[in-house]
Amino acid sequence: MKKALLCIGNELRGDDGVAIALGRLVEQRLPSWTVFFGYDTPENEFVALREFQPDVIVVVDAMSGFKEDKIEFIDLSDERTYVYSTHNLPTPILMSYLREICIQTIFLGICVLLENVLHFSEGLSQSAQTSVTKAFDKLQELDAMLEA
Repeated sequence: MKKALLCIGNELRGDDGVAIALGRLVEQRLPSWTVFFGYDTPENEFVALREFQPDVIVVVDAMSGFKEDKIEFIDLSDERTYVYSTHNLPTPILMSYLREICIQTIFLGICVLLENVLHFSEGLSQSAQTSVTKAFDKLQELDAMLEA
């Protein structure tokens, strides 16, 4: 099974880089996944994703508006659903485009505090670093289910 992880975020905006950190960890520890780094413009990875032809795409991004340490797979099949994003393309629209590439497209949201993504600052807060580890565990659980 071909598995893709699309990581969205900006490392120069503090905790907004949480998905990028997860992608680096996945590259090191889950070699069965191919990681695509979308940074601020995830649509730039669409051609590479289409060429890769994955069986599943997991899109991971920082989000706010929930409890800080919440890490959840979220159903965004209803395009009217809104998830706060610091990027130009709203997440539900991004997901609808990706479903044209791969029907099995899943969103993994990693909650961070809004104030930790509003200003330029390098590096993740301690809570975001902990969330990366928790998100990696959730991705490993998904990986086990996909391989079963």
